[in-house]
Amino acid sequence: MCSNTMSQPGLRSLIALTTFLSLTQSGFSSDVHLKEESRVTVSVWSSFSGWGLEVDGCNNTQQQACYNPLVRYNLLLPPEDAHPHNPKDGEGLTLTVLNQRNAAVIFHKVFPLGYYWAHYADLQWHLDRVAPGRILVLTVAVSGTVGLRQAAHQLAGLGSLFALHLTPMAHWTWVFVKGGRTISETVILQGLAQHQAHLVLPLSDVPTPTAPSNQTLQQQRWHYCHLHAAMGGLCDEHTPDPLPPPPPPTLQHQSALADVPVVVTAGARHQYLYHTLNTLLTAPGAQRNNVLVVLGDAPQPTTQLLRLINVNFTKVPVHGEGNLKLFRYYRSVFQLVARTFPDAPAVIFLDEDVEVSPDFFSFMSQTLWLLREDPTLYCINGFSATGLKDRAFNPSRVLRGSVQVEWGYALTLSFIREVLSIWPDKPSNIHIYDYWIYIHARHGRECAYPEMSRTFHYGMGMNSNAWTEETIFLSIPLLQERYINLTRVSDLQMNNWRRKLSYNISHATVLRGNPCSPNFIPFYDLNNHYVFYYRLDSMEAGNPNVTQFFQLFNCVGTWSISEQGHHEGVSVVTLSARATLYLVGAPYSSYSHLRPPSVSLWDISTIPEEEFAVVEENEINKHKFQMKIRNTDMTEEKLMKILLMQM
Repeated sequence: MCSNTMSQPGLRSLIALTTFLSLTQSGFSSDVHLKEESRVTVSVWSSFSGWGLEVDGCNNTQQQACYNPLVRYNLLLPPEDAHPHNPKDGEGLTLTVLNQRNAAVIFHKVFPLGYYWAHYADLQWHLDRVAPGRILVLTVAVSGTVGLRQAAHQLAGLGSLFALHLTPMAHWTWVFVKGGRTISETVILQGLAQHQAHLVLPLSDVPTPTAPSNQTLQQQRWHYCHLHAAMGGLCDEHTPDPLPPPPPPTLQHQSALADVPVVVTAGARHQYLYHTLNTLLTAPGAQRNNVLVVLGDAPQPTTQLLRLINVNFTKVPVHGEGNLKLFRYYRSVFQLVARTFPDAPAVIFLDEDVEVSPDFFSFMSQTLWLLREDPTLYCINGFSATGLKDRAFNPSRVLRGSVQVEWGYALTLSFIREVLSIWPDKPSNIHIYDYWIYIHARHGRECAYPEMSRTFHYGMGMNSNAWTEETIFLSIPLLQERYINLTRVSDLQMNNWRRKLSYNISHATVLRGNPCSPNFIPFYDLNNHYVFYYRLDSMEAGNPNVTQFFQLFNCVGTWSISEQGHHEGVSVVTLSARATLYLVGAPYSSYSHLRPPSVSLWDISTIPEEEFAVVEENEINKHKFQMKIRNTDMTEEKLMKILLMQM
């Protein structure tokens, strides 16, 4: 193995190489079977001008000219762009997975880790699902270490020497066997120089596993896994997922799900889809025959997967680009559902990148009847928009409010037909289908949703905003318990809800003062109900004024980026398992009349400057989600000392 650096005057660089022959991290297996007589040569490079990976199937053992490229990936920027700049598409940290038996690429993705927020979680998700024994190649393409964050610890746990010490300007390559040894690792901590690593990569001689029982199905499994990676337990040769999986246990209210189809919307992201279907089909109450995957884009890896795991699927036509394409796709899905299941009492919808709780079907079985009995409800959401960390405690509690359909929801066929009657081919202003339904088809109706979420959105897609993904969606814990008996579900019906909510607000302790001050929430007594009245006006479209509640909601640690989650101007914030805070916005709220005459409204637009400074300081939550760039002062000397101490 060799390396070279294209140096420039005045640039400081560090090139550090390790080989699988000289180093195996403590705690890692060294019994990965690699054979010298079957090998390939690998060249990998990283710099501000791009990155590259080439695998040559000719190993030159006979000392003759030979070139047999198996893999060629690269990104090369023009010279005028080869300098530090804001991240662009195709730049970040590349993850390429090679088949350990033939060096073929079986997974490749670029994670935009030039951005600080959220994308590290997607990298971690994929790394977790790469099976032991696979060969992984990671490279920094232009820039991709600022957002590494928690993933750096995972990479160090996998054997990387440098991952925890990479500077924001670092360029890094790492070739290793998962669960085994590092083959090559190189880094430049500072500078614009390009560096390359050249290595000989022995291939594994361990045969593909087979099983005596249901051998045909197992052969199909391992053939699929020969071509694809990051599939989790499906392709783990040591502890594979059972195929077919055993049927899950039934529920006390199983009959409520008997004729309810579960429609999974999916496309080309088969890694996400397998994980979602695996959590769905193993959840108590799941019925495989009721599940239908509806594909827009339907590449062969996705359809082969669905045939392998024996899940029903169909395709709908899609056309257009970007969000317009998605808008039309979901309309086609709704049309298909209306044609295929005209008599279903309800339909559950789930996206391909949503993990469900073991209690998902139990929750649905106890709440679906509300759609039939209460015309003021239009959906049941498995996702909790307000169930943020430290604001969700009671798994038995169900709320209602003005929210859009979100990750794992149920609708009636009558509502689906109602929506289709006004669903345009090309919307005039809103291209996100679920928000379009919320604005144009909901007509004031609400959804029921759990305090503790029964679904978790883990994927990064076209409309994923990294900041929102991290501060909101990754902060909503997924309930891992099952068979939760929901309390007083009938209280969700509108008349009962209004009566109970009015009683709770009327008997709650009134809080006064600045909601962003550290002593606003009485942490010494979280066994009570509290109410806070604030100024909230209606905008032209009838929605509450976001500028009047955003700071307040952010300070008390609840959903703040939109008006969703409130019930007629009342937002419910759980402070503990026994304490609830009701935020009543007046005069917008229909519950404004409950405000005692002696209680004045807190109005963010009229508070004194010193009070507004407290709002901006946000002492309660300012420690959350602060950007912390690591290793800005890391040097070659410091890194060498750290490495020497570890040896």
